[in-house]
Amino acid sequence: MTRGIHSFHPFVSLIYYVGATALVMLYKHPVFLLVGAILLILFNFRLDKGKTLKSWMIMLTFLALFFLIINPLVNHRGTHILFYLYSNPIMLEAIIQGVISALSIFTIMILFTSYNLVITADKFLFLFSRWLPQWALLAMLSMRFVPLLRRRLREIETVQKGKGLSVTEGKLRTRAKNGILLVQILLTWSLEEAIQTADSMAARGYGVKKRSKYTPYKMVLRDWLAIIYLLIVAAIAVVGWWLGDGVLSVYPVLETMYIQGREWFYLSIFMVFIGSPLIIEAKEVVLWHSWKRSI
Repeated sequence: MTRGIHSFHPFVSLIYYVGATALVMLYKHPVFLLVGAILLILFNFRLDKGKTLKSWMIMLTFLALFFLIINPLVNHRGTHILFYLYSNPIMLEAIIQGVISALSIFTIMILFTSYNLVITADKFLFLFSRWLPQWALLAMLSMRFVPLLRRRLREIETVQKGKGLSVTEGKLRTRAKNGILLVQILLTWSLEEAIQTADSMAARGYGVKKRSKYTPYKMVLRDWLAIIYLLIVAAIAVVGWWLGDGVLSVYPVLETMYIQGREWFYLSIFMVFIGSPLIIEAKEVVLWHSWKRSI
């Protein structure tokens, strides 16, 4: 039984992710981005208790820290000098710009961590196979191969450790040789399965004529209402960005990071859109507990 965000039509989920990605890229204010990241982290924990997010957290943190550190080192624009590092001035503006870039990358990556949990492979094919059948299949296989290759590499590494081959112990040359062997085994395994998949698709007549399929998803009233709701909230948020709210001006004059006046309204709109799945999940929980108390 599907519930929450999974109970909606895939097109509703697609609109949410397109709109959320656009808003995170448009709004360039640390407070907006931090609030968005927190809401998306809560959403990930609601979906699978944060298991997928935890597996990617090291890479996400590394990317965020990379942008946070590299920007002050290469960008010396501004008027507020904090200190000098090997005769290079470290500017307050560059640090704030690095924080904004780091939060943007971090928030978008968290958003797409939940994307694979909500828009599954069958939903992705349902959305795009009618207009772009080959590209949809290629994109689905590409997204599938990232976790698949990671899982296979762990399996190969476990087996090779039993034979005494390790990429974490021993001399550097030995570890490099063992690492190349692991990659070679992984590529051989993947190419062999790719050939088998291609033969199987050819035997089933893939691409010979127009593809027929069973459609398990149908638009109902709640889906249309959800689409209208998302479009209206997104439009209001875009108007706020167009007016300059939610965008921290760093150059040529550094603005204060305090939320003032009209920005509070657009911050709430931003929260409502990004937190829409959490609102849906909370509603499901309330209805469930109300039903349990009534019986």
